[in-house]
Amino acid sequence: MASTLNRFNDDRARARRLREFLHDCAGSAACEEVDRVREAVLELGGSGIEGTGTIDVVAVHAMLDCGAVTNAVLELMGGDACFMLSRGVQNVCLASVVQNDGADEALAEGPTLGLALLAAHVSAVLARIEKSGEATEAPMTPPASMRLH
Repeated sequence: MASTLNRFNDDRARARRLREFLHDCAGSAACEEVDRVREAVLELGGSGIEGTGTIDVVAVHAMLDCGAVTNAVLELMGGDACFMLSRGVQNVCLASVVQNDGADEALAEGPTLGLALLAAHVSAVLARIEKSGEATEAPMTPPASMRLH
C-alpha cells in the first residue's frame, strides 16, 4: 500500500511540474524554444509517452546547438511516436500527437514547429499520467453490496 501511495504522490508531483512546464511552453516566444527543449530533457526523464525510453542527451544538445530543434523534440518523443505537424497563417504552428494505443490525441499550438510539437508531446505524457492516476485513486475496499453477501 505504501509503494502505491508513494507512486501516486510522485505521479501527482510530476503531473504538477509538467502542467507548469506546459504553461511555460504555451507562453514561450520562438526565441525561447531551445531553452524549453533543454528543460524538457530534465522534466521528462525518458523518451516516449510512457517516459521509459532512454534519451540520448548528448545528441539532443548537439541538435539544439546546430538549430535542429524539431529533430531534438522528435528524439524526446521516441522512435515510435505518431504525430502530425502543420503551419498556418502568420506562422502559427499546430501539432497533434497520438498515443501508441490510438485512444487519445493531444493537440497544441506554438510559434514554431518545435514548440508546438513539444507542447503536444508533454500534453500526451500528462494525459497518460493523469489517466493512470485515476486508476490509482480508485477505492481499495469492495463495494458495500459485495461485503454484505
